[in-house]
Amino acid sequence: MNNINLKNKVAVVTGGAQGFGLAIAKRFLVSGAQVVIWDIDEKILLSVEEKNITKIIVDVTNFQKIEEATKETLSLLGRIDILVNNAGIAGPSYTTWEYPIEEWQKIIDIDLSGVFYCCKSIVPVMKKNNYGRIINIASIAGKEGNPNAMPYSAAKAGVIA
Repeated sequence: MNNINLKNKVAVVTGGAQGFGLAIAKRFLVSGAQVVIWDIDEKILLSVEEKNITKIIVDVTNFQKIEEATKETLSLLGRIDILVNNAGIAGPSYTTWEYPIEEWQKIIDIDLSGVFYCCKSIVPVMKKNNYGRIINIASIAGKEGNPNAMPYSAAKAGVIA
């Protein structure tokens, strides 16, 4: 396995309480980073057993909550060096004309706007520190599309753009 030295780095992983996000968070921990996971699901977030991971409940669709989480992270750890925009949902499968508007908006809000909001909040911190790395998790659906998952494909295309 690659040995990446992230000692003295602070990484924020959105959607970090399970799945890819938790795997990324654990890998950063092994590499020496201080890790903060932001997740909306309090129950799953609190069930994460890693002792060295800071956990903050955050709704990435709410810019004010992201700003508060950024301030809390800075208060606890003093800096943010790495942002992994992992929070996302695939949503249900429907044809275009049958897709519920509320579902469309929910997916766009989480998968696309959430990435923008997190970057908008954290990039100024990174610029001030003269260092930062951002990893945006996208999908081949953003390049190839999926006819029954238009909002997911559109959101991931936006992330790639």
